[in-house]
Amino acid sequence: MPRPTEDNRDKILSERLPPIRCTAEEKQKIYELSKKSGLSVSSYVRNMAVKGKIVMRQSDVDFESVQQLRKLGVNLNQQTKKLNATGIMPYELKTLWKKLDRLLDKLLEKV
Repeated sequence: MPRPTEDNRDKILSERLPPIRCTAEEKQKIYELSKKSGLSVSSYVRNMAVKGKIVMRQSDVDFESVQQLRKLGVNLNQQTKKLNATGIMPYELKTLWKKLDRLLDKLLEKV
């Protein structure tokens, strides 16, 4: 392990806390929540104790949906410019609305 830099010397995790007692259900819940947040159990417990909250990472499915929304947003912008320039509703704009509608339905199912 390389020597820590000046800025990170005070951030070395060298101290220990006493073991925590909990029920089997609480232990399982802590493990599930730490896995869901993408943190190790010790990082999860440390963040909850110090900050009182955890910012959950997005799942892969959410990331895919966000990427799709970005692409559709770019496409929507292009088609809207075409509509404003010509005054004629492009066919692609109608199909884009249908795609957006399906994607939003898919996202709202998860909520």
